[in-house]
Amino acid sequence: MQAIQTKFHPCTDAKDARIKASCERGSITVPCPYGLSGDLCHRVAVDASIAKFVKEDAKRYGTQRNPWQSPYVTGALPDGTYVHVFV
Repeated sequence: MQAIQTKFHPCTDAKDARIKASCERGSITVPCPYGLSGDLCHRVAVDASIAKFVKEDAKRYGTQRNPWQSPYVTGALPDGTYVHVFV
């Protein structure tokens, strides 16, 4: 199992604000959900990553039982990134 790290990227002239979730397995960037704040925004990115991994595993291994669907906890680091660890 891997920890997932998320980071907020502010809007630029070309892109809206977004959150990138990454771990050793891969990464995904999602638009920042403006209706949410704080760690809830980051959890949306983590949930998108988990959905991606579950779908890939179901296709590859043909199973619906997946360790990525375990509960996880969220914590913030001093540099503003968040880390999500499965329990």
